[in-house]
Amino acid sequence: MFKNIFPLFIFFVIFTSCEPKEDPINTDQIIVTGKVHQFDGENVELFLIYAQPGMKRERVPIELDSLGKFKFGMKGSIPLDAMILDKRTLTNINFIYHPGDSINIQFSANDDPLSLLKTVNFTGDRKETNNDLIVFQRLREENKLGYDVIDPSVAYRLDVKDFTLKMDTVKQKQLKLYNQYITEFSPNNEVKQWTRQYALQTYYYFLEDYALDDQASVKKNIPRDYFNYNKEILPLSREKLVGWIILNSRINSYWRNNVEKNIETVLSDNIKEIKKIDTDSLVIQYVNSNVQDRLLSELLIASYFTTLLGSNIVDGYKKHEMALEEIIKTPLITDNLKKHYATAYDFINKPNVYTNEVLKKMDGTPIKDTFSKILAENEGKVLYIDCWATWCGPCLKAMPDSKKMIKEYQDEEVAFIYVCIESDEDLWKRTISELNLGGGQHYLLNTEQSSYFREALDIQGIPEYILIDKNKNIVEKGNHIYPGGELTKEKMKELLN
Repeated sequence: MFKNIFPLFIFFVIFTSCEPKEDPINTDQIIVTGKVHQFDGENVELFLIYAQPGMKRERVPIELDSLGKFKFGMKGSIPLDAMILDKRTLTNINFIYHPGDSINIQFSANDDPLSLLKTVNFTGDRKETNNDLIVFQRLREENKLGYDVIDPSVAYRLDVKDFTLKMDTVKQKQLKLYNQYITEFSPNNEVKQWTRQYALQTYYYFLEDYALDDQASVKKNIPRDYFNYNKEILPLSREKLVGWIILNSRINSYWRNNVEKNIETVLSDNIKEIKKIDTDSLVIQYVNSNVQDRLLSELLIASYFTTLLGSNIVDGYKKHEMALEEIIKTPLITDNLKKHYATAYDFINKPNVYTNEVLKKMDGTPIKDTFSKILAENEGKVLYIDCWATWCGPCLKAMPDSKKMIKEYQDEEVAFIYVCIESDEDLWKRTISELNLGGGQHYLLNTEQSSYFREALDIQGIPEYILIDKNKNIVEKGNHIYPGGELTKEKMKELLN
């Protein structure tokens, strides 16, 4: 469908080949155990963050017992990375895992990232590899070469030429640290691959963020070749996937800034012909002709369909499923896409089953009464739930359109529910007043409730929007049904008829 090509928040490609598919790789359980020393029940809040090619990024709460012990499992078929986030200090503890690994990690609760990282110790499988990763994380933190390497409020006021020069200096410092580390510690090849990507993570982040920022005083005339830095990821190899959490951001940026604009040019130049072609076929044809790196092709097309499936758009994947099996040679990617499709298909076709699973997750948690109250007080209505926070810029930016929706549907059986998470109560009240959102129903969740709410509804980031039909079934969720969007209006119309 033509309209799906915009907003190409989709990333994606195809590389047809007659080569035989690689032999399947066994998928094994990875077990991670650990202990937080000096745990008092409140001084850490842990999440597992991981992703694999062909699947969405996951953010899963990690439960600790009274002694600070925890245990969780994952599945994987190739070496990849994951991280434990301590939300209290915004500390990321990265680690590499292989199929079948049993990994143990211990650290002490602390008040800042560097102090916490200095206490991290891995045992079990991959202990030398992961302890070496932590050493480099500490070095980057100590040398202020992470997210504090520049002050965006100052640097983003520079023109493109001066900003690029400044970032080149940053890159040289980060590479110098990397080379010193490699020379001194002589880590294995996996650590070399991972730390090489991690060393330059913020270099790439700030380059892209600068081009997207619209608040700086300098008007940015971004040249067409500005984003050529993304080509530094080539050639891709299976070994580089060990740093997938970081590499995935580069793949997405490559699509948005190096491929998408070219497809938009094709669209504008061939609008009459394009109308006769479905969007998925168009993307496949374009990338098949223009992307030469085989693994990049696989990753781009996987990201494209991952994005569609994440928005519960399943027809394109089903239509091209056989072609995708010929295009994608990495079994892990194919398997993850199939699982993602099955989940999205069940969500669309069995909303009552999904809703019951959500309610089951809420049983015995601090969020159960709040969610039950929302459903009970809006019997027979369509519910549009806006999950937001006072500190979330995109959430606040969407509120004027949300206010328009309240007015537009004021005579319909629709209730607008605003669930604010992880926010100060006084600021919450003030924000509601300033936004003049009196037509909605407002709930503030404390930290504990917010965590359970996120987990039960699988909310990875905000804003997140949820549609519930008159039968109390969750029928749509995600940031693609944002206030005022055409798709949102279509969904609302379907539910009200």
